[in-house]
Amino acid sequence: MKINPAPLHLAQSIIIGLCTALSVAVLGCAAHTLDVFNKQQTSNPWWLPLWPQHFTTAGTKALIGSAVSVLILSTVFLVFALVPKLNLANRPTLRALLAIGTTLPSALVTLVTIIYAHILNHDSPELDTIQTWTCKYKNSRPMDQDISMPSNMGNGSFGSLCHQSKFALYGTLTVFLLLVGSFGITTLTWLADKWAARSNRKEVEMTGQ
Repeated sequence: MKINPAPLHLAQSIIIGLCTALSVAVLGCAAHTLDVFNKQQTSNPWWLPLWPQHFTTAGTKALIGSAVSVLILSTVFLVFALVPKLNLANRPTLRALLAIGTTLPSALVTLVTIIYAHILNHDSPELDTIQTWTCKYKNSRPMDQDISMPSNMGNGSFGSLCHQSKFALYGTLTVFLLLVGSFGITTLTWLADKWAARSNRKEVEMTGQ
């Protein structure tokens, strides 16, 4: 029975491509929420400027670092896998090792980041993250005398920041699941490549006889 590994190669590249695209989105959302916090925390009364120690941004920074790591490693795989001159399609073991060498560290980083971010989020209300704080007060209304305050001194953006923070976290979880799936596809692709190569050798031997 002949097996065509090309669809598996395509599936593998698509999954890694999705990881890359999603990591860009996670990076953008997490970086934006952190930027807003850094710019407004010392002046916006909704960010408790007199109580900065109530907040931790470690989880958001971890999400940014995780997204950057996945983005770099996934790009490395895609470059090597999709550039025809490198000819990885005909070097299944090298392709598999490259896939494992890029997806396994990415999966470990995203898993640790997800656990760490969840732990920090569950420290609320003793210690708040950008996500827990913005989601908690996104629907709160300022006092009547504060309604005329500038937009950067209110909680008008909290709804958007809440959604972006959640997207960054659950987007990272999705990346992790995709990376786990990619690891399984890598194994199947390597086995299919080996089977196809073995079948081709047998055909050549039978033709030669």
